[in-house]
Amino acid sequence: MKTDRLQILFAHNDEALPPAFSPTPPPHLSARLLRKWKSRRTAHFLLNRLLQQSGLDPDLLKDMQRTISDRPYLDHDRLDFNISHSGDWVAVIFSLSQPKRAVGIDIEHPQKVRRYRDLFRYFAAESEIAEIENGNILPQLDRLSSRFYLSWCLREAVLKSQGVGIVKLSEVRHSLAQQRIFSAHCPKGELHFYHQLPFYLAYFFEQSGFMLSSPTLAQWQNGQIVPIQYSPIIYQVN
Repeated sequence: MKTDRLQILFAHNDEALPPAFSPTPPPHLSARLLRKWKSRRTAHFLLNRLLQQSGLDPDLLKDMQRTISDRPYLDHDRLDFNISHSGDWVAVIFSLSQPKRAVGIDIEHPQKVRRYRDLFRYFAAESEIAEIENGNILPQLDRLSSRFYLSWCLREAVLKSQGVGIVKLSEVRHSLAQQRIFSAHCPKGELHFYHQLPFYLAYFFEQSGFMLSSPTLAQWQNGQIVPIQYSPIIYQVN
């Protein structure tokens, strides 16, 4: 069995899947519920593929459980995973390591323009807002929307690693200039953020005495796994 794997795999929920993962959807679903159904089906397939690649039995998925906070997990002493979906996109982060390490992921596929400056004030400190409005810091994020989703997705990814809800967003401290996140709700680790995809993506992975193999990011497309070569913005956590 391959060890110390850290993989992120995403797909569009209309992507063709093997017949076993392409049942007929339940009748009379609204557009919203149909999208949700397709995203769950896609997430199940992506997890199945990642389990197989790691030499684990895909039947583990039959025993998926949920924490009190509704975070899904599998009863395995070396495996952690997390799922996110937004719009028509689904992403999974998958970690197999000894010791077990916590992971979290968040994607956001904007469907509309938001009142970003007003939203910042619900969860961001004034010092963070000043850095967000300073275009000399992380200049590759040249739109306010990109800087908003950086701030939002990083928080979501670290909180989801522990099954903590968005009510704790304001308790996460974020410095763009230092590229650091501080949170009492998650262990020490690393965050990667991508703004070059069809959606915004952030994922967190716990670190301890030694480094996991480098994370791999890929897309399921046209019946195969396609590696993604973009470079992320990298943050340290705690």
